[in-house]
Amino acid sequence: METKKNHRFFKKLNLLLILTSFTFATSWLPFIRGIADGESYQWGANFFGTVFYGNGIGGDFYYVAINVLLFLVLMYSFYWIKNRIVFYIFLAVWYGSMIANSFYEVFVGEGYMFHGDTMNIHLDLSFIIIPFMILIGAFVINVILEDRKHSFLAKRTKKNKFWAILLLAPIPVQIVLFYMGEPHGITDKIGVIIALLQVALAWTAFKGYNIIEQD
Repeated sequence: METKKNHRFFKKLNLLLILTSFTFATSWLPFIRGIADGESYQWGANFFGTVFYGNGIGGDFYYVAINVLLFLVLMYSFYWIKNRIVFYIFLAVWYGSMIANSFYEVFVGEGYMFHGDTMNIHLDLSFIIIPFMILIGAFVINVILEDRKHSFLAKRTKKNKFWAILLLAPIPVQIVLFYMGEPHGITDKIGVIIALLQVALAWTAFKGYNIIEQD
């Protein structure tokens, strides 16, 4: 039987899973649009002062692909990799690089900026990103320390399959919307909205719905 203490831990683990899902936005959008839009789509990212950019899948697209791969392995490791050291390593790499880069951009670079041309969003997040990242870092450390005290096995359920299919099903439609539509037009906006919904719900396919705790 799941104790009250264990229940609190899994709530924290799921909260971090959901949070991690949202951090996928900056990787998923250039990935799906780079493939679908082709050279008409320009993207860029700053990482410790190095600018990665490209048109479509050209240029530094490998940077985006690596981030997508890291994200998928990290999300899978929350519940489905028994060796928890793997989970801790990928968690540290994902959030550690994100937090360190945020500090670099604010204190060494030109500030922490977010640009979304299709939705015409341009935000300077420099004033809030540091305290936010400190809270995130503390939360990640707390989850790792508590995770080390638990041993569990998650079994796949129909919910995992249902959400995986639901999240992947719109991809052909997105490709058509991005490829056929006018750049930054209504079709692009619809495709971006679908992509953001995929990001927001990505955690549902990776969550452990049936957990067996072990001694």
